[in-house]
Amino acid sequence: MPGTHPWFGVDTPPAGRSVSAPKVKQILRHELRDCGTRLQSEVLALQPLVAAREAYDELFSAARALLRLLERAVREAAPHRAGRLKALDADQEPYPFFVADEDFEIRYAAAMARPDVVIGADGPKFIEFNVSGTFGGPTEIHLFTEAWTRIYGGPDTAPFHGHEPFAARAALYRDVCAELGLPPAVALLGSRLDRPGAESARYYELEAGYYRRHGLASEFLEPADLTAGSGDELRYRLLHRYFAVDDWRDLGIGLEPVHRAVAQGAVLFPPQSSYLIANKKTLAWISEGQPWMTDEDRDLVARYLPWTRLVHPRKVEWNRGHHDLAALLLGNRHEFVLKKAIGMMGLQVTLGPYATDQEWGTAVAAALADGDSIVQEYVEPGRYRMEMSREAGPQPQYVDIAPVLSPVLFGEAAAGCWARYHSTGQAGIIGASGFGATENVLLAARDLPPRTARE
Repeated sequence: MPGTHPWFGVDTPPAGRSVSAPKVKQILRHELRDCGTRLQSEVLALQPLVAAREAYDELFSAARALLRLLERAVREAAPHRAGRLKALDADQEPYPFFVADEDFEIRYAAAMARPDVVIGADGPKFIEFNVSGTFGGPTEIHLFTEAWTRIYGGPDTAPFHGHEPFAARAALYRDVCAELGLPPAVALLGSRLDRPGAESARYYELEAGYYRRHGLASEFLEPADLTAGSGDELRYRLLHRYFAVDDWRDLGIGLEPVHRAVAQGAVLFPPQSSYLIANKKTLAWISEGQPWMTDEDRDLVARYLPWTRLVHPRKVEWNRGHHDLAALLLGNRHEFVLKKAIGMMGLQVTLGPYATDQEWGTAVAAALADGDSIVQEYVEPGRYRMEMSREAGPQPQYVDIAPVLSPVLFGEAAAGCWARYHSTGQAGIIGASGFGATENVLLAARDLPPRTARE
């Protein structure tokens, strides 16, 4: 489908860029330097993605509503953590930092979330929810927003604006500190090894610096920095968990300092129960329906969530018919996507429309055998007409990209919207780390004329 999808509500790229294309590239590379952010070496976007304010706000309101359903689905699965793990058929071994206070664990489990959304034929479809403290997006949103605002003339004249992620997360941490009776302070616990291509800790230090400027004591800490000097005194009681246990194990980063800090009373945030909500089986639960769901809940899910089911030998209802699931998947490859229940960065995903018959058959057989996957109806992403630089020559080019949009929520507060896409315009799996996607930000239009009817 050529041109920008009507959902965005904006027909043409925003007017008013105050600098040339070469200068745009220079500013972007400077602002995003040493953060491991994926930018094409020669072909760069010359604008952010922009949506009408109503469309922009819809992403956050729908994300909040769906997140509440996912959180409740985990709560309703069992009264305690052990039962919830069992309901998800999940092993506790990958989650060594559960806290004894289960009420605290589940109450804040959904405190930080970043769903991934494609714009389908009838609007936004939420294809997964990343719920943790480790997902990408906040720093990228902060930097891209600052860069585009500067490129388009400054905060008073730029034809768009967006939410500030660091402000939303700082407000959440002030609330958590107040509840725990702690001074307003949080350390960002991570590792530079988690940012391939970055030579410093700038990615984390940008956020810590923002917090300090707004009344929240903060530093970026590597595991070895958790205690003061050679002693055992904790430098911070509240630690933002900027790491995934499996990632650190793969990188050879020892967890012993973290265990010692927790034993001394440090609080890792967000709690590890966030991963229970992020388990993609929860999407299948609410898509298929739960006894506690109201008609309004079911309507919300039908509107914003693709048809999603647990994969195991069974009968399912799809497209107003009843089917054997195995036969349905094997006979309709182009209609479906297979995903492992636990996965990230586009890994452990098989897109039926982009797989061969042999690849799809193998993936279906594996999913049916292991019982740890979901299937979703494939959503063809709508396009956005993006103004981009050329590899050679000063004149821009226009490419109809297929973006994945990622609205961020901190304590249910809107915290900006990350965007990734292939600069060639191709669809498929969109991931900045493993699949070479380019990063950007979605902003809300301000003082732009309303969208006109497309021919």
